[in-house]
Amino acid sequence: MDTTTTVSRASARMMPPEELAMQSLTKQIFKSRLFRGYYLGRCFVEQIGDYRDVIALQRSERELEKLLLTSAGQLQMFYQRFVPNMWVGISNGSMRNYKHTQHPGQLDTCIWAELNDLAFGEYWFSIRTLRFRDQEVLLKLKTVRAVEPELMATPRRSISMNRTTASNAITVAGDSLTTKSDVTDQPPALGLADFLDVLRQWGEGIKQTTYDFMANDVNKNNIMGTIRFLGLLLFSMGGGAIAALRFLGIFAVRFLFELSRLTHTLTPILFQILEFLNKIVGAFFILLTMIWKDIMNRGQPPAPKQPLEGSSRFKSITYERSDRRRWQ
Repeated sequence: MDTTTTVSRASARMMPPEELAMQSLTKQIFKSRLFRGYYLGRCFVEQIGDYRDVIALQRSERELEKLLLTSAGQLQMFYQRFVPNMWVGISNGSMRNYKHTQHPGQLDTCIWAELNDLAFGEYWFSIRTLRFRDQEVLLKLKTVRAVEPELMATPRRSISMNRTTASNAITVAGDSLTTKSDVTDQPPALGLADFLDVLRQWGEGIKQTTYDFMANDVNKNNIMGTIRFLGLLLFSMGGGAIAALRFLGIFAVRFLFELSRLTHTLTPILFQILEFLNKIVGAFFILLTMIWKDIMNRGQPPAPKQPLEGSSRFKSITYERSDRRRWQ
């Protein structure tokens, strides 16, 4: 099933907010979960009309089994209102046309997923994400590596390994035997190949995340909602800018009006204050001048009085009192 079909089916039904929240929470629970399982084969699912690969959990995955069964029950109960025939790719035991065979190393819980061609056997799997399709909840798995079978040690060798602390490896080359002692486990050296492998895994993770985003989140409803949100955001920003300009204009006009009134009122007061300060400063300088003049005049003798100019040219005129009798 390609991406276009998935997106068209996902966009055919309007998802409520609680469904989106439930899908996001379920993805966060199972994302990047590592587990061991047995690939049992491919089986046809009548409910979706397609084939799915069946992976049985290894017996040590008890915690993951409980989590899978709990989530499967919750998803079935949730989708009874929206999609009554929703298929969740998690089963416990046999079902319809599939008969689960009990194995000592397996659990009854199985995961139904889409995988590439694999050989039967045990593998390490990683849960990438969950796909919520029109009538199916699918776990997207990634095959990490195959599990190598463990070699069974003989009783004699196990007894000797328990008794001794240092392991001796005996190698046979032709007819001669050489013994190597003091063999210690050393961590493998990291090289360029390991660094390139890490980069490749990062690239695959980014690619898968982008693919999941394009497949699950990029649809007609989300695009229209984004366009509507951007339109409302631009309209709100424009209205807010116009209201802010109007407020600033009114504030500037009123501020200038009140400033002119304040200036008109304070101008006479400022002039009177300046005149008062001018008189104080002028009187202070006049006082200093008078004090300085008085000090300078005290140290000098008084100047002699000079006769008036031109007084020596004229002689004093005296009038004598004549006797009255002389006139008689």
